[in-house]
Amino acid sequence: GATTIQVDNASAFSAGQTITIDSAANVENAIVRAVGFGPRGVEVTLAAPLKSAHAAGAQISGTGITFAKALTLAHAKGAQVTTDLPTPGAPNKYAIPAGVGD
Repeated sequence: GATTIQVDNASAFSAGQTITIDSAANVENAIVRAVGFGPRGVEVTLAAPLKSAHAAGAQISGTGITFAKALTLAHAKGAQVTTDLPTPGAPNKYAIPAGVGD
């Protein structure tokens, strides 16, 4: 029934993001309502109470990616998401990693 979880680093979380807590039989999805500091440190506040108990140190993951519209093709779970691939019919976009050419 917890609505907040303590994390070591909140920089990867944002409001509205769907996260996955724990793994295997204990896996649970939740939506982040807010991220900030609470009485016990860095906290992620959830939009709804958790349904299960999770041990300290349980994995929390989420992409933070939200699609503006539905995808037109099916993709395998775990497929790579990137912005640096050639775009047919449009100029190619390639990112230069930070520190290169400085």
